[in-house]
Amino acid sequence: MGVDFIKEGHVAKVGLNVPETKNALSSSVLMELCHAWDECRNDDRIRSVVLHSALPDIFCSGMDLADSLPLLTGQKPLRTDEEIFLFSEENGFAGYSKALLRKRDMMKPIIAAVNGWCLTSGFEMTIGADLRIASTDSKFQMRGTKLGIQAMGGANVYLPAIVGNTRALEILLTGNIYSSHTLLKWGFLNEVLPREYLLDHAMGIAQRLAGFGPKSQQGIIKINRQARGLSVEQALQLEIDTALPVLRGNDPDEGIKAQKEKRKPNFKN
Repeated sequence: MGVDFIKEGHVAKVGLNVPETKNALSSSVLMELCHAWDECRNDDRIRSVVLHSALPDIFCSGMDLADSLPLLTGQKPLRTDEEIFLFSEENGFAGYSKALLRKRDMMKPIIAAVNGWCLTSGFEMTIGADLRIASTDSKFQMRGTKLGIQAMGGANVYLPAIVGNTRALEILLTGNIYSSHTLLKWGFLNEVLPREYLLDHAMGIAQRLAGFGPKSQQGIIKINRQARGLSVEQALQLEIDTALPVLRGNDPDEGIKAQKEKRKPNFKN
């Protein structure tokens, strides 16, 4: 098993755990990630997700150079159904996109907790998260261009919207190594803290979010992701279309009632 998948109440923990390859994203790991994201998406009991590494010194070393990368670049033929699902151009690299959160279609909050090295495809997967925290000793690098490889996991599209076009091009073109403090300053990270507190802090955020109205949480994420590229009029209409069912549903009644009664709300799935 390359991915630890654990449910704690309304929170799911998705942990990369492949010590022998430093959490490289092999075909099998990518498939496990696909299954984990499907479970998070389809289980209404899950309201927030923490993406993390089970290894102490590295978050992810990127694509597996002996397995998934040759399949992605066409140096090895696709043979199995899983390889075709992951890397076939005809199906739009459906599995690869799903595993790396490339389409950003998970409408539940994902918190990425990054420790140690976070490289290339691992870096891209954190771009698909909604909140990102990192340890003080973590380091980030998009090193694909140094190997003559073009990033295809969403970084070219989403990173400019997060850190600005100039910073995004620097990260992608130079292949430089960036500290967590630099990416905090550039707006990529929400927080930086000592490694020993990282996962507990991420879980605390996830549990707090899971205690809020799940429909409003999902609505906020939906608008945030789908409004990009729309006209102002279209984006404002998306806001109304998304928010109105939440406002007229059961969650506001429970939330307001709980506040009056000075208790935690009991939102239904």
